[in-house]
Amino acid sequence: MEKILLASLPLFQGVDLKSIGETLTALHSVETTYPSGQFLLHSGETTSRFGILLEGRVKVLKEDYRGSATLLAQVEPVDLFAEAFALSGQRLTVSVQAALPSRILWLDSGQLTQPGLVRVQQNLLRLLAQKNVFLTGRIEHLSKRSLREKLLSYLSEQAFQADSLEFSIPFNRQELADFLAVDRSALSAVLSGLQKEGILKYHKNHFSLQANQSHSFLGGAGSLDG
Repeated sequence: MEKILLASLPLFQGVDLKSIGETLTALHSVETTYPSGQFLLHSGETTSRFGILLEGRVKVLKEDYRGSATLLAQVEPVDLFAEAFALSGQRLTVSVQAALPSRILWLDSGQLTQPGLVRVQQNLLRLLAQKNVFLTGRIEHLSKRSLREKLLSYLSEQAFQADSLEFSIPFNRQELADFLAVDRSALSAVLSGLQKEGILKYHKNHFSLQANQSHSFLGGAGSLDG
């Protein structure tokens, strides 16, 4: 893999280009490709490795005792996954599955304490903090009492991040339903109702929130719920 590409990855930001190869060797890096639908990690197992998605898309799933899966997160290129489990040594409580043909760079978390990897350690700490912020936001969405409030909370956050009332989300309808832990048909009914009320317009995963309904919408996520 090209060193320039690796140097652009968030985990390796600030790492000298000449040191990339040494860093990958120190972290026992392995690059692997997976077809769509293949599981990369299974709930219940332990791993010392964490991954960086280089190409494709993977899903983080939470499965119940009946085998039903809820989408917890969707991993996009350059994102990390499984790093918290790899660092903690705890058994996975989630599974990771390729949603598209995917190319993964695996790294050994047990090697992170080696001298000379201070910048990688700092970057990893920052990425973990960012992910914690994301998870906190999801908890906020799911804590809303009604499906309507959950949906508007999520869309409010997406518009705030895009700094625009018009934006696209990274989920299709089923994935959005899984992310919000709701029934797809019920979600579709709420979306249709909101569109009829003039609160939003949507086509597939593209949304446009109506300014006359949003009040001080872009001043902070969640303001549509009031």
